[in-house]
Parts: sequence; C-alpha cells; structure tokens
Amino acid sequence: MNQIVVIPNKLPNSRAKKLYEEFKYAWDKTSPKEKKDWALDVGLVFGKVMLRRGRGLIKAVGDLGRNVFKEGKDFTFAIYNNKGTEHVVGRRNATVKSIKSRAKISYKVVKNIITLLKTNPKEAAPTLFLGFVGFLCGSGGVDGNGGIPDMDIVTGGIGNHRSIFFHSVISAAILETIVFSSVKAINIMHSKLPEEHDSFWDAVICKTDWAEAFVTGLCTGIAYHLLIDGTIQGNKAYVNLPFSMPLEGHNTIFVTNAIMEAIDLDKKKVKNI
Repeated sequence: MNQIVVIPNKLPNSRAKKLYEEFKYAWDKTSPKEKKDWALDVGLVFGKVMLRRGRGLIKAVGDLGRNVFKEGKDFTFAIYNNKGTEHVVGRRNATVKSIKSRAKISYKVVKNIITLLKTNPKEAAPTLFLGFVGFLCGSGGVDGNGGIPDMDIVTGGIGNHRSIFFHSVISAAILETIVFSSVKAINIMHSKLPEEHDSFWDAVICKTDWAEAFVTGLCTGIAYHLLIDGTIQGNKAYVNLPFSMPLEGHNTIFVTNAIMEAIDLDKKKVKNI
C-alpha cells in the first residue's frame, strides 16, 4: 500500500464497527506479557519525549549564552583596537547574509512541497492536510483561542483555565506519546488481526508519515498558543502553580514552554521513540 492513512470526515458505522471488532480480536489475541511490555513502554516514551524537550532547551540556552559571550568579547577587542565601527558593519553584513541564506532555504522548501504536490498529490496532500489539522487542534486557530491548551476549561470549568498541565509542554508530550504509542500498539497487534482485515491497519504500519505530520502540526499549534498566551494575551496567570509570582513571571513560563516545544519540532519521528 503506497497511500497515507486518511480517515474520512464521516466514517460509515459499518466500517467503524468492523475496525473496532478487528481491534478487539487482535487485542484479545495479544499476550499479557506483550500488553505489559507495551504499557511500560508508554511510560518510557513519555519520559523520553519530556527529557528530550528539556535537553533541547538547555542546549539552546547554552548556545545562546556562548554566542552572547563570544560577541561581547569580540566587540570589546574591536573597541580596544579602535575597530568598533568595522566590527559592527561586519556583524551587520553577516546578519544580512544569514537572513538571505535562510530565505533561500525557505524558498526551496516551499518549492519542493509544491513540486511534491504536483507530482505525487495522493502522498503529499494528505500529509500536509494532517499537519494543518494538527496545528488547528493544537492552537485553536490564528487567534490562539481554544485548541488543546484550552481543554482545561472543558475538564475543570473556567476557573481551571490556564492549568499548567494543559498550558505547557506536558500536554504536547502526552499527545505525542499517545499517537506514537498507538502506532507501536498496532504494530504489535497487526500479526494477530483476522486474515481478511480492513486496509487501515496495513496503512498504519506501512507509513508513519501521517502520525509524524499530525504530531508535528499539533505541537506547532500548542507552541503557538502558548506564545500568544505569554505575549499578546499575557493578562492571565496560571491557576495551579505551587508558588506565587508576578504576572510577568507567569508570562515568562508560557513563552519558555513555547520555545521549548518549538525547538523540539524537528524531532517528532516514530524512529526517535
């Protein structure tokens, strides 16, 4: 099978029932040891994706600190040697060159996506669509209202809005764990499915693009939502932090979580789990 998994907007009841029955059949055939190992692996996956985010942030902060120190040292030496103006002009030119280079890379990426859509639309279009749907689910839209973070209102009412568990990388890590662990579970169960089973199961184990696209879009949306909450809509604090701090401190946590998630976006791969 060479097509990505696509779930129609309205799944026929007959097919939904068949999928459920096939899942139950395979799950019942799965040994207790396999189920236990998978359950333990879910916990390990969550720990791994959380640790990965933390390491990414620490590395980014470290790199930023080293760059700031190096730039400060170079500028000091330039001033000492009466070459301050030359140094500033040089850094400006280097910055402009870097921006142009990144713009060219972005153009190539967009061009490659368009080419892929033209040459292989059945493969590319669903992947991009799932990434877009994931973004909307994570962010709630361009205004950053709704989405996964604001599910805290659904679970605990308006008084629970801006819970640390929903408005942080925790929610993104949990959802990444759920999606990728589900792929693992289907891989375990696939050999136990009835011989005549729905093509959905084959598509899941043959292609992981759908999962990676959806998770990347979802986490991009969550990062965007948190950035909006910490800046444009930075007028409300967290509701369940174990300590008190000024509103500016709460906004800093929002933005830090957004940065942490954004840094991690290129690592949403099933093979990394």
